[in-house]
Amino acid sequence: MKLNRAVLAGMAWMAVTALFFVNGCTSTSTRADLRVVSVNGNATFYSDLLNEVDTSKVYIPIDQVNVTFTNTPHDGSNPVNAGTPFSDIVVDHYKVTYDNSVYSPIEGGMNVVVSSGSTADAAITISNPSEKGALLGTLTTTVTSTARIDFSGYVRTTGNFGDRVYATAYLTVQVDNFGDVKP
Repeated sequence: MKLNRAVLAGMAWMAVTALFFVNGCTSTSTRADLRVVSVNGNATFYSDLLNEVDTSKVYIPIDQVNVTFTNTPHDGSNPVNAGTPFSDIVVDHYKVTYDNSVYSPIEGGMNVVVSSGSTADAAITISNPSEKGALLGTLTTTVTSTARIDFSGYVRTTGNFGDRVYATAYLTVQVDNFGDVKP
């Protein structure tokens, strides 16, 4: 019986340790964590292949979503005073990949400053318009995909790049020619 209790205790300890690593920090910084509060207002994004509301001005719409970031102290303490070293995170890059490859990966640069204890908003493009055009006439039904969006940046020090920070967000994307309706 003692052996069974020891085995169970060891398994419980391993499970707790595994949860710690799965839910670990989003950065290499010991000062601040970059977190994504929302992408597209936490709603599904509808990627319309062709906008045909005005038949004299048909176009392929750009897939752009809003993102809200927050900067929280890594140790859970109070936010750092604005303007002091290590008070800001600068988000400088993003990459979008789709779980079913409906679109190719797309990445881009950013320059978003997120102050400690605050939020900041930005907009990113999540697909290549030329790929949307190539899908016209080939889709027979709505395709649902999960977009993984990886953001990276750094904790700004006094005039320097500091520790790297990372955050990942997921967005449900539905792709189709949704048949635009005139208002």
